Amino acid sequence: MPALTPAEPPSFAQALHLVKLRTATERYMSTFPALSYDYAPNQPLSIARSYGGHAFAQAVWAASQGISTSNPDLHAHEANGYWTQAGFANRPFIYEATTLSLTRSFALCQVTARQPTTPSEECPFPESDADKELGPVAFVLTCSFKRREQGVGYGLKFDAEKYGDILRNDLERHPRHVYLRGPNGAGLIRLADFPSIDVRTPDLRGFNAGKKGTSHRRLHVYRASSGRLDLHPNILAALHAYVSDRAGLDVLRHAFGVDEFGVSGSLNHKIVFHVSPEEMEINDKAWFVQEMSSSRGGEGRGLIESRIWSPSGTLVATTVQDALFRRTQAKLA
Repeated sequence: MPALTPAEPPSFAQALHLVKLRTATERYMSTFPALSYDYAPNQPLSIARSYGGHAFAQAVWAASQGISTSNPDLHAHEANGYWTQAGFANRPFIYEATTLSLTRSFALCQVTARQPTTPSEECPFPESDADKELGPVAFVLTCSFKRREQGVGYGLKFDAEKYGDILRNDLERHPRHVYLRGPNGAGLIRLADFPSIDVRTPDLRGFNAGKKGTSHRRLHVYRASSGRLDLHPNILAALHAYVSDRAGLDVLRHAFGVDEFGVSGSLNHKIVFHVSPEEMEINDKAWFVQEMSSSRGGEGRGLIESRIWSPSGTLVATTVQDALFRRTQAKLA
């Protein structure tokens, strides 16, 4: 009988849970499967490609493990990830963290992620999966950590008024379930629900009418699914990194003005956190907003930029993502 996903959806802390492996180096293994487009509770582990934001966020958490133990006042400051292979949802990620630099006020860490060459036979994944033959490096992350400082500041404030009534009324009316065209235009796929996070996608068709390229916008609004999420400051940063990768390629589809994805996939993703962890805390009462656009596309690639705004309109994080984007080639008659 194939291994099944958990019958109950895992919490965000469970989804990113890591087991420290008994090795001389700093190695960690994920225990729950990453999301995939066809993820469903109590079903066989998916053979599909995993959600890229999972490895991105979990690598941030892995990078922080050793740092947090020796320097608890250092919090995630910036993370830059590179996908070198597709990830699979039916096997764990094995992360190896290396501290490159460490001072009282700043640290820099590198994380590589690999996966076993064969699917897991159990879920949650057993620690013995880490002893299997591993494939090539699938993901690489550099992550910096910084001590909080006091001082003068400045910054943009979110202009919700430019979207008219879209963000003015009850945000719960926006759809939770979003469907996108499948790879190479094959049908529709539903974006899987995120663990512990309620993500909605406001309908911007009216706002975007006649706008292509750099003028097109996409919004996500998100909050905790229930109550306040009591998370370690660095896993809280990882949560916002996790959400930030959602549907970025769809931004490029609209920016290029095409109906199908063709050949596409993230090359790298960078997030910079501008505020202290207290200003990134998430609950089920107030919504964060991710505002996405593209400033450049060409040469088989497209740039996806986003700003993440707090419920009070403060800019809490900025992301920059470069992605492969090639149109589907017409078949010869």
